[in-house]
Amino acid sequence: MSSANPLRAAHVAVNRTLPGTQAEPLLPGQALTLGQHLGAYTAGSAYVNHLDETGVLEEGMLADLVVLDRDPFDGPADEIAYTGVKATYVGGQRVYAAPPR
Repeated sequence: MSSANPLRAAHVAVNRTLPGTQAEPLLPGQALTLGQHLGAYTAGSAYVNHLDETGVLEEGMLADLVVLDRDPFDGPADEIAYTGVKATYVGGQRVYAAPPR
């Protein structure tokens, strides 16, 4: 784990460098795809913590999720960390909304 910020952690997992740096990737052979990282971060974490009603978006599961300002799969991998959070929902209820720009 490189950061408590999930998007920065995803950036490091995929790129093997800190956001905004020009450093050589650390152990690039250990890089994950964004899909692998998000699966481990969500469903994997729920599984190891025995949180059987969380971790995936399926009917009947608890709805803890975030709404992002862009699809991090669509942009360049070196911009993953700059994806913003527009809203956060816990138990289906919005608990955070980004201020309007």
